Order: sequence, then structure tokens, then C-alpha cells
Amino acid sequence: MNSRLIFIIALLLLGSVLGFFMQQGSGYILISFQHWVIETSLWVFVIALMASVLTLYFTIQFIMGVLGSRRTLHNWRSHRGMKQAVDKTVKGLIALAEGNWKQSEKLLMAGAQGNGKIINYLAAARAAHQAGDYDHSDELMAQAIKSTKGAELAVGLQQARLQLERKQYEQSLATCLRLKKQFPKHQYVNKMLLRTYSALEDWQGVIGLLPKLSKYKLLPSKQTLKIEVEAYGKQLDHLLGARSNASKDPKVLLEVWHSIPLRTLRNEKFTPLAGAFIERLINLGEHLTAETELRKLLTHNWSPELVRLYGCIMGQNVESQLSFMQDKLKHNPKDAISLLTLGRLSLSNQLFDEAQMYFEQSLELENSLETRSELSRLYLAKDETQKALDMLRQGLGLELPRLPLPA
Repeated sequence: MNSRLIFIIALLLLGSVLGFFMQQGSGYILISFQHWVIETSLWVFVIALMASVLTLYFTIQFIMGVLGSRRTLHNWRSHRGMKQAVDKTVKGLIALAEGNWKQSEKLLMAGAQGNGKIINYLAAARAAHQAGDYDHSDELMAQAIKSTKGAELAVGLQQARLQLERKQYEQSLATCLRLKKQFPKHQYVNKMLLRTYSALEDWQGVIGLLPKLSKYKLLPSKQTLKIEVEAYGKQLDHLLGARSNASKDPKVLLEVWHSIPLRTLRNEKFTPLAGAFIERLINLGEHLTAETELRKLLTHNWSPELVRLYGCIMGQNVESQLSFMQDKLKHNPKDAISLLTLGRLSLSNQLFDEAQMYFEQSLELENSLETRSELSRLYLAKDETQKALDMLRQGLGLELPRLPLPA
């Protein structure tokens, strides 16, 4: 029931009660204060008191109504302003998606109101960046940080992304390192740092980040392995391709080699670089070290390129090398590269007839110029001139490793 209706009914009941008592007698009231004296009947006093109370009540209601109207007007204006801001923000984002950079920035800044205005600043910064106004873009991102407390991470990540797009790799690295110090376990911060290191070709930085990627599972294991193979591969490739003394120092080469995880060394995509590393050791005369490292690789990664290199190495125990390859041949007896390598290892052990047999078997499986070259050289050393000439007619010309031949 309405409170005003209840109030009116109560007044009527009160009036009835008062009318009854007024018929019983008028009563007398005397009020004296200092030199003031008021005399009246009881019922006149009661009526005056009730009139005063009602007047006070309606006065208060009137004032509250006026104040309420102002508040309602203010709320209406505020709501209307927020609606306009949202409309401008939506239009600005649409313009950003359509590539209207200037129009987008104008609308987004016009709609930057309320608690969500950081979104407008970040989107406007992106629009300014796309328009090529990098300085203004940075200013907008600085305003975004001031506009919202706790926005350092969001603004910092956008700043790093924009710096990468501008190819400002050093600045991006500084931004990412600052964020990593504040948020060391944050997934996207570490991903942005990884992208920056890769852009800078700082493979040591990428390698230093790999344990974090694995520990916090920031990337799928396959993707982490792919990055690991690429990083170590680039590092090794850079060292082998350098003209510095380090690239010719076996100790430096082995130090880098031994820092590479086994799962990376055994990855088939790493095989070409592994072969290049072993070949560098051979060229530097480090046959013993090359044989040791290559045998480890062949135990888990049986690739033709590595198998071929094994026949070019004069290890400490050439008999052991021959036995190792003969044992491996049992698993794949029709592998032309393995037979070529066995032929060379047989030459190293001065088993010339066995070497000839292996070379001929290899040639039957694959008509290789390298195998023909080995056979030609062996035939000439054994005074089998006609066979050597037949090989030469088919083509020669490869540089062969130095190996013992019959006198």
C-alpha cells in the first residue's frame, strides 16, 4: 500500500479522535518564556502543532524533490555522455580495422571516457603507429599508463610489439627485459622476449630463455624443441662460418658442441650442421675427437651424410671403426653409403681385397661418382689398369681422402 495513503488514513483517524475529545472540553495551555507569555486553549495548540509538523514535512519533501530532479538530470547527462563515448569507441575500432588510421584515432580519442579509456588510448596508439606517426604513438601509450592504475603490463606489451614492427629491436629488448623483471613468469612477456632475441639473432639469449620455456611450459614441447634446434643450429652455424680464430680452435668448437643437448644433436634437422661440425674437426686434423663424437651420433642417428663422413676419419683404432660399421651393416645390408664407408675403412686397415669388394657392392646398388673414384684409385694401385680405365671412362674428378693403398 502507498505510504501516502496510509498517512492520510492515519490523519483522518487522528482527526476523529481529536473531534471527540474537543466536545468534552476546550482545556487551557499557558506557555511562559522570559517576558513572553502565550495563553490558548488546548485544541488550538494541538491544531497549531499539527499544522507546523505538516508544513515542515511538505517543505522537506519539496526540497528532496528538487534535489532529486537535479541528480536525475545529472545521471541522464552522464548516461548520455557514456553512450556517445561507447558509440565513438566502436566506430573508432571499426575504422581501425578498415585501415582509416586518422579517422580511427580521432574517434577513439573522442570516446576516451570512463574506466575503460585505456582501451581507447592503446587502440589510438596502434592507429598512430600504422599511420607512421611513431612519436605520437609513444605519447598516446604514455597517456595510457597515466590513465589507468596497473596498466604497465598491457601498455608495455603493446609497446614491445610496435617496436618489433618498427624494427627497433634494441628498444624492444629493453622494454621486454623491464617487463620480465616485473613479471618473470608471465607467458606473453617471455614470448615477446623470445621474438626479440630471434629478431636480433641473439641465439645465446634464446638459448638462455629455453629453460624458462620448459619449466613454466610456456610453449608446447614440440615448439620448444623446434626453437631449441634452430637456436643451437644458428649458433653453431655462425661459429663455423666465422673467420675468427675461435672457428679454427678445436677447444672452442668442442665447448660449444658439448653445450648442445643430446636431444638436439639427435634431431634429424640438426644433422647437416652436425656433419659440418665433424667435417671441420677432420679438416683441423682432429680425427680422434671427430671419430668419438661421430660414433655417438651414429648410435642414435643413422644418416647417409654422417655415415659417409665416418669413412673419412682415421681414428685411434681403425679396427674398431671397421667392426662398428660391419655390425651396423647387418641391420641394413643393401645401403650403398655404408658399403662405401666400409670400403674406405677396409683401406684404412690395409684390407685391400675387402675394400674392393665393398666398393663394387656399393656401386652395384648406386652408381655413385664417389664410389667410382675410389675404385679407380684402388684398381690403379693394384695394377688392374683396364678396370681403372673403365671407371675413368665413366667419369672421375672427386677429391678423395688420403688412405693407404697397395705398393
